[in-house]
Amino acid sequence: MKIDPLSAIKPVRSIRPTDRDSGIGDNGQASQSDKIAVSGNAQVFQNLLQKAKVLPEIREEKVNQIKTQIENGKFDLDGVSLAESLLSPEKMEEN
Repeated sequence: MKIDPLSAIKPVRSIRPTDRDSGIGDNGQASQSDKIAVSGNAQVFQNLLQKAKVLPEIREEKVNQIKTQIENGKFDLDGVSLAESLLSPEKMEEN
């Protein structure tokens, strides 16, 4: 007697179709059961993010002001405050 082990194995899908919910209700319409709740902080953050996207990446007014000061020899840069600003914990967290 020859035993064919593969003939005893049948794909599960051919025997039993999936019982998964298709998301379509009895009336043929897609069900609207998924919901999302956003916290107040997330809404505030989203609002601020939208406002930030509108702002220009480079502040031309400030650039022109500093450029004029440099050309006139009146731009005074405090190296200590610049270094402190660059090494501040807030700046370190951004990187």
